[in-house]
Amino acid sequence: MGKNKSRWWWAPETRSAIILAGGLWVFLALCSTLLWWLTNVHIGVLVAILILAAVLLLGWAIWWSRRVGLRLAAANAQLDAAVHGRANYAITLNDEGLFSQLNNQIFHYVRQTESLRADLQRDRDHLTQAITHIAHQLRTPIATIENLSELLTPANASTSQAELLRQNARLAQLVEQLILLARVDTHTLSQEKQNISVDELLKSALNPLLPLISAKDLAIDWQVPEQLTVRVNPALFREALVNVFKNASEHAPAHSTVTVNTTDNPLVTTLAITNQGPAIAAADLPHIFERFYRGAQSNPHNVGIGLAIAAGITQASDGRLQVANTDAGVTFTFSLYK
Repeated sequence: MGKNKSRWWWAPETRSAIILAGGLWVFLALCSTLLWWLTNVHIGVLVAILILAAVLLLGWAIWWSRRVGLRLAAANAQLDAAVHGRANYAITLNDEGLFSQLNNQIFHYVRQTESLRADLQRDRDHLTQAITHIAHQLRTPIATIENLSELLTPANASTSQAELLRQNARLAQLVEQLILLARVDTHTLSQEKQNISVDELLKSALNPLLPLISAKDLAIDWQVPEQLTVRVNPALFREALVNVFKNASEHAPAHSTVTVNTTDNPLVTTLAITNQGPAIAAADLPHIFERFYRGAQSNPHNVGIGLAIAAGITQASDGRLQVANTDAGVTFTFSLYK
């Protein structure tokens, strides 16, 4: 920087200014010669005018190139600070003109760079945490399968086989959920959408949970009109609904009612699922949809990614998933914008 600064007088912008000043001086000389030829002005006066014009133009060229050089050097220093992670916004340069616009653009670039750097660090921290959680969740069924395999004998074959199948199913389901969560994180979910009946979609999501619903003797209050439709990716959105239905059913008291209702207007279609379970703790509410988060009422075997997947799929479907404690219990609401 010091070397470039010491040779500002021969920088490209300086040469350009001198060439421009020389061109103006030549133009002035031609005009003066024409004036002398037409009016017979004394040659000494003409020479003096030309010398004065040359001095003024050269001084202007030097001043202008010096000013441009300093502003460009300041912009370069600002970019260099951004590259090295230092915010160095020179607010004193924020006046009018093209250099002010350049300075503002550099400022926006610096801010965006800082934001991206912070996002990358946060994603790196999340990835580290996610890998730790994933390893912990996978370790349990893998260790169980290994232990059962070592203890397998003809006497306990049937019992051990049933447990092995259960742990294997849990492991397979966990892997599928982690893959789906990765697709949510990388925004690679399918965007192929189609119109589908809400009644059909909700019933298909509820079907896999019928054994759980039957075991707890839950009643379903179904308030869904058959003619209502939404435009989503049916397979993906069904996965989101399954996760929310599962959460609502697990936390619903035995012999209680789970209510499913919908509303529709020109702007949004809402799907609400309400159980009569205990209210979610105030400390847990803001974190319900965070991955790997387990609230005070979570099942010990809960991984903490089902609701995160549901929220990610809903967002990819141009919607929003919310949860609230209501007079009726706990309500999950899908809002799908048209």
